[in-house]
Amino acid sequence: MTAAVRIQMTVCALLAAAGLIAGCSGVVGTADGPAAPPSDQVAELEPASGTKSGTDAAQEEFVESTAGAPAESPALADGTYPPDFTLDVTVLVGLGAPELLKVEERQAKYVVLPDGALHADASPFIDISTRPGRTRWLYEDQVQFLWGLCAQYGFTDERSANGPPNPDMLRVPRGERLAVMTFRADGRTWTFVRRATDAQPFDAAAVRIIRTLAILSWLPDYRAEDIAPERYDFGPDPYAVYRAIRAQQPATIRK
Repeated sequence: MTAAVRIQMTVCALLAAAGLIAGCSGVVGTADGPAAPPSDQVAELEPASGTKSGTDAAQEEFVESTAGAPAESPALADGTYPPDFTLDVTVLVGLGAPELLKVEERQAKYVVLPDGALHADASPFIDISTRPGRTRWLYEDQVQFLWGLCAQYGFTDERSANGPPNPDMLRVPRGERLAVMTFRADGRTWTFVRRATDAQPFDAAAVRIIRTLAILSWLPDYRAEDIAPERYDFGPDPYAVYRAIRAQQPATIRK
């Protein structure tokens, strides 16, 4: 191989490497492929009366703070939520309270962490301090939807919170159900408490939040047959069937 051929091969290799680098520059990837921004698939929530639309406010803030930056997905640019947003919801059922079919009336625990981890479980042995296992990871636009839903119903307003500083001290009275919703955002923590007696439902705002978390956790409503007691009727003499079987067997003689 002559020197000219070697030089020509080296130049071709350098040009190919330069083209590959130029084609890949600026692309952020993961083990599963390029990390493209999520698409905007979340319905826009109606803002509370007397306030500016969440879309308009977020757009103004986005334009002011990111002038000259590359455009983001509308799901991220139009609606933002605090990076430390945490939601902890516990539904407690007191002794003597009727067993209802709706998922929001069942004793359950839901925890949404800032990284999008959703922990959930439904059990009569759950209390406020329970930390269930992780059910799934939420997408960023799903966490964003949760924050927007909480804001729509006023749960992001710390001034309206009616819960104690330490919700672990709460005890559900006999015959009642308790919904304890603890929020954390921007370094602040506050708690809302909702009560329901007998077969009465929680208020509509609490029901919407709990049902949304249950849907994301794949927890369905009960059916009537799910809570019906199982009864086995063997008749007045439960041993009659065994005596009949034994009578049909031939007698054995022990030696």
